[in-house]
Amino acid sequence: MQLDTEMITIFKEEANGILAELRLVVDKLEEHEGAFPKALLEEFANKTDRIMGTADTFYKQYPEVEIFKRIGNFGALCKATGYKASTLNHLGLVPIFAGFWADSLDTVGELIENIDRPERLEEINRTSGKILHKRLTWLAQQIVEINKKQTGTEPPAMDVDGLLRKLGVIF
Repeated sequence: MQLDTEMITIFKEEANGILAELRLVVDKLEEHEGAFPKALLEEFANKTDRIMGTADTFYKQYPEVEIFKRIGNFGALCKATGYKASTLNHLGLVPIFAGFWADSLDTVGELIENIDRPERLEEINRTSGKILHKRLTWLAQQIVEINKKQTGTEPPAMDVDGLLRKLGVIF
Protein backbone atom coordinates (compact mmCIF):
# COMPACT_ATOMS: atom_id res chain seq x y z
CA MET A 1 0.00 0.00 0.00
CA GLN A 2 1.42 3.36 -1.01
CA LEU A 3 1.81 5.90 1.77
CA ASP A 4 0.11 9.10 0.65
CA THR A 5 0.93 12.68 1.53
CA GLU A 6 -2.20 13.10 3.62
CA MET A 7 -1.25 10.13 5.83
CA ILE A 8 2.28 11.48 6.23
CA THR A 9 0.88 14.85 7.27
CA ILE A 10 -1.53 13.28 9.77
CA PHE A 11 1.21 11.17 11.32
CA LYS A 12 3.69 14.06 11.51
CA GLU A 13 1.12 16.34 13.18
CA GLU A 14 0.16 13.72 15.75
CA ALA A 15 3.74 12.61 16.46
CA ASN A 16 5.16 16.14 16.60
CA GLY A 17 2.44 17.15 19.06
CA ILE A 18 3.36 14.28 21.37
CA LEU A 19 7.06 15.00 20.87
CA ALA A 20 6.54 18.62 21.95
CA GLU A 21 4.79 17.42 25.13
CA LEU A 22 7.64 14.99 25.82
CA ARG A 23 10.25 17.71 25.38
CA LEU A 24 8.44 19.87 27.94
CA VAL A 25 8.54 17.02 30.44
CA VAL A 26 12.26 16.45 29.77
CA ASP A 27 12.92 20.18 30.28
CA LYS A 28 11.14 20.01 33.63
CA LEU A 29 13.17 16.94 34.61
CA GLU A 30 16.46 18.58 33.63
CA GLU A 31 15.65 21.61 35.79
CA HIS A 32 13.99 19.69 38.63
CA GLU A 33 14.99 20.44 42.19
CA GLY A 34 13.54 19.08 45.38
CA ALA A 35 11.76 15.80 45.95
CA PHE A 36 12.05 12.85 43.60
CA PRO A 37 9.88 13.60 40.52
CA LYS A 38 8.11 10.23 40.31
CA ALA A 39 4.96 11.75 38.78
CA LEU A 40 6.96 13.54 36.05
CA LEU A 41 8.84 10.34 35.21
CA GLU A 42 5.60 8.42 34.94
CA GLU A 43 4.12 11.22 32.82
CA PHE A 44 7.10 10.89 30.49
CA ALA A 45 6.63 7.12 30.24
CA ASN A 46 2.89 7.51 29.56
CA LYS A 47 3.45 10.08 26.82
CA THR A 48 6.09 7.92 25.15
CA ASP A 49 3.51 5.14 25.14
CA ARG A 50 1.31 7.43 23.02
CA ILE A 51 3.99 8.06 20.40
CA MET A 52 4.83 4.35 20.39
CA GLY A 53 1.16 3.47 19.88
CA THR A 54 0.74 6.00 17.07
CA ALA A 55 3.85 4.72 15.27
CA ASP A 56 2.85 1.08 15.77
CA THR A 57 -0.62 1.75 14.36
CA PHE A 58 0.83 3.34 11.23
CA TYR A 59 3.43 0.55 10.90
CA LYS A 60 0.67 -2.08 10.95
CA GLN A 61 -1.08 -0.20 8.17
CA TYR A 62 2.14 0.47 6.22
CA PRO A 63 4.61 -2.32 7.13
CA GLU A 64 6.91 -1.34 4.27
CA VAL A 65 7.64 1.99 6.01
CA GLU A 66 10.42 0.92 8.39
CA ILE A 67 10.66 4.38 9.98
CA PHE A 68 7.31 3.83 11.73
CA LYS A 69 8.76 0.71 13.35
CA ARG A 70 11.89 2.59 14.46
CA ILE A 71 9.84 5.42 15.98
CA GLY A 72 7.76 2.82 17.83
CA ASN A 73 10.95 1.13 19.05
CA PHE A 74 12.32 4.40 20.40
CA GLY A 75 8.97 5.00 22.09
CA ALA A 76 9.21 1.57 23.73
CA LEU A 77 12.76 2.28 24.91
CA CYS A 78 11.80 5.66 26.38
CA LYS A 79 8.71 4.17 28.02
CA ALA A 80 10.69 1.34 29.62
CA THR A 81 13.45 3.65 30.85
CA GLY A 82 10.86 6.14 32.11
CA TYR A 83 9.21 3.52 34.29
CA LYS A 84 12.63 2.19 35.36
CA ALA A 85 13.68 5.70 36.40
CA SER A 86 10.50 6.13 38.45
CA THR A 87 11.09 2.85 40.32
CA LEU A 88 14.76 3.53 41.07
CA ASN A 89 13.78 6.51 43.20
CA HIS A 90 17.24 8.05 42.84
CA LEU A 91 17.32 11.81 42.30
CA GLY A 92 20.93 11.77 41.02
CA LEU A 93 19.94 9.66 38.02
CA VAL A 94 17.15 11.95 36.84
CA PRO A 95 19.41 14.34 34.87
CA ILE A 96 21.21 11.36 33.28
CA PHE A 97 17.92 9.83 32.17
CA ALA A 98 16.72 13.26 30.97
CA GLY A 99 19.87 13.71 28.87
CA PHE A 100 19.38 10.29 27.29
CA TRP A 101 15.74 11.08 26.58
CA ALA A 102 16.59 14.47 25.08
CA ASP A 103 18.93 12.74 22.61
CA SER A 104 16.36 10.03 21.93
CA LEU A 105 13.65 12.61 21.25
CA ASP A 106 15.97 14.42 18.84
CA THR A 107 16.40 11.15 16.96
CA VAL A 108 12.65 10.51 16.94
CA GLY A 109 12.11 14.05 15.64
CA GLU A 110 14.54 13.40 12.81
CA LEU A 111 12.81 10.13 11.97
CA ILE A 112 9.43 11.87 11.95
CA GLU A 113 10.66 14.54 9.58
CA ASN A 114 12.06 11.90 7.23
CA ILE A 115 9.13 9.50 7.04
CA ASP A 116 8.78 10.18 3.34
CA ARG A 117 12.55 9.74 2.79
CA PRO A 118 13.32 6.15 3.87
CA GLU A 119 16.78 6.37 2.34
CA ARG A 120 17.75 8.62 5.30
CA LEU A 121 16.98 5.95 7.91
CA GLU A 122 20.42 4.35 7.93
CA GLU A 123 22.20 7.72 8.08
CA ILE A 124 20.01 8.92 10.96
CA ASN A 125 20.65 5.69 12.86
CA ARG A 126 24.39 5.85 12.31
CA THR A 127 24.60 9.49 13.39
CA SER A 128 22.41 9.18 16.46
CA GLY A 129 23.41 5.61 17.29
CA LYS A 130 26.85 6.53 18.61
CA ILE A 131 25.45 9.20 20.91
CA LEU A 132 22.63 6.99 22.19
CA HIS A 133 25.00 4.07 22.70
CA LYS A 134 27.38 6.20 24.77
CA ARG A 135 24.59 7.71 26.88
CA LEU A 136 22.78 4.42 27.46
CA THR A 137 26.02 2.61 28.36
CA TRP A 138 26.87 5.26 30.93
CA LEU A 139 23.32 5.26 32.27
CA ALA A 140 23.39 1.47 32.63
CA GLN A 141 26.69 1.69 34.54
CA GLN A 142 25.22 4.27 36.91
CA ILE A 143 22.18 2.06 37.56
CA VAL A 144 24.44 -0.90 38.38
CA GLU A 145 26.48 1.25 40.78
CA ILE A 146 23.41 2.57 42.57
CA ASN A 147 21.86 -0.89 42.86
CA LYS A 148 25.20 -2.19 44.18
CA LYS A 149 25.29 0.51 46.87
CA GLN A 150 21.66 -0.11 47.85
CA THR A 151 21.75 -3.91 47.92
CA GLY A 152 25.41 -4.72 48.49
CA THR A 153 25.45 -7.01 45.47
CA GLU A 154 26.31 -6.29 41.88
CA PRO A 155 23.33 -6.82 39.57
CA PRO A 156 23.86 -8.00 36.00
CA ALA A 157 24.76 -5.23 33.56
CA MET A 158 22.30 -4.23 30.87
CA ASP A 159 23.10 -5.50 27.38
CA VAL A 160 23.16 -2.06 25.76
CA ASP A 161 24.55 -3.32 22.45
CA GLY A 162 21.87 -6.00 22.19
CA LEU A 163 19.11 -3.59 23.14
CA LEU A 164 20.13 -1.02 20.55
CA ARG A 165 20.54 -3.70 17.87
CA LYS A 166 17.04 -4.94 18.67
CA LEU A 167 15.80 -1.40 18.13
CA GLY A 168 17.56 -1.29 14.78
CA VAL A 169 20.04 1.38 15.88
CA ILE A 170 23.43 1.25 14.17
CA PHE A 171 26.43 2.37 16.20
